[in-house]
Amino acid sequence: MVARSRMGGPWSRAQRVARAFQDGGHEVVLAWGDDGNCANPVAPTHEIPVPSPLGLPEAIARHTFPLASRLGLMGRKPVHSFEEVLWLTGALDERYTRATVDALRAHMRAIRPDVVYSEFNLAAVIAARAEGIPCVGSASQPTTASYASNPRKSAGIRRLLREMGMPAPASSLTVLEGMRRRFIPSCPTLEPRAGERAVYCGFLDEPPTLTPTRRDCVLVYLGAGSVPAGVAVRAGRELAEALGCDVSVAGVPEAVHTARGHTVRCAPRFDFSELLPRARVFVHHGGQNSMMDALSYEVPQLIVPGRVFERQFNAEAVESARCGLTVRASQPALIARAARRLVDEPALTSGIRGLREELTSLGGAARIVREVEELVVSLSASRAGSPPGLAQTGR
Repeated sequence: MVARSRMGGPWSRAQRVARAFQDGGHEVVLAWGDDGNCANPVAPTHEIPVPSPLGLPEAIARHTFPLASRLGLMGRKPVHSFEEVLWLTGALDERYTRATVDALRAHMRAIRPDVVYSEFNLAAVIAARAEGIPCVGSASQPTTASYASNPRKSAGIRRLLREMGMPAPASSLTVLEGMRRRFIPSCPTLEPRAGERAVYCGFLDEPPTLTPTRRDCVLVYLGAGSVPAGVAVRAGRELAEALGCDVSVAGVPEAVHTARGHTVRCAPRFDFSELLPRARVFVHHGGQNSMMDALSYEVPQLIVPGRVFERQFNAEAVESARCGLTVRASQPALIARAARRLVDEPALTSGIRGLREELTSLGGAARIVREVEELVVSLSASRAGSPPGLAQTGR
């Protein structure tokens, strides 16, 4: 069983992991809450509740948060840890967590999975522990408890854990760290202190074969609600003028603009796999998937992380590895000047190829499958009292 959190990035990673288990001959069930980010599930699904931002009543959140996102208000609030991300998305709301734990436990009792894979889903870790089912999942260095910033946000989770007779640590991040295996879709260069039971797996998918292609455009994606759409569009225009090429701006309303004879295309979504092979620079918000996509296509990155801690962490790691630059302020002119530097100064991006090779060498989603198979075999042998080599994993 694979359970996911509320965000587009975790859904795409959950899909990749699920496909890898299927390719290994395993049955997979997806536990999901359809919040609009989920599309085309690769396996049978069980529905679970969808968190409401800040735990607000759904009727209020449905109108308030899309408006805040369009105005870029979400990017004005500093987010100091992944703990606060969970709180903002409603994943630490006590009522939501109780309902989700109950739903997941019912599903687990019905299908009795050999293992539960949590894609940053706290309720899945709690439910699996309550049902005595091994739990593994995705993780990262900035989501470890050493980066916790506000344990008060986890008060409702602690109350629930105590009622269930489980240890109730100060931070919910400690619960996520308690998984039997923590799979890091990154590498030691980018995340050198990923914590206990960490397994680096690099790119989840095999990176594309790169062929000589003319780099003739810029791709911009500054996240949902991180900056106002108008700022992203103005950045696209400035980039077209500074780099003398066409620009595609994702995550904004559909439109077409021109800047000094170059086209600035705007749309909610683009096929990044078509644009990245041609991109001179990828300007993005510092999300994990965006960072890995850029590295897989060897595209210089200009990261505008805003005030979100995890994105700032990623931005600093990319810059330290000589794969790009960071711009702290979401000002179009600053973004354009930094992009020009990336193009003009090759030393700033001299680490891209080596880092891509490191990420490719770590095994991807196939390694996750192998590690989980070995874990299940070992646990089965321990329960049976036989040497690990004599046990068989279920499929």
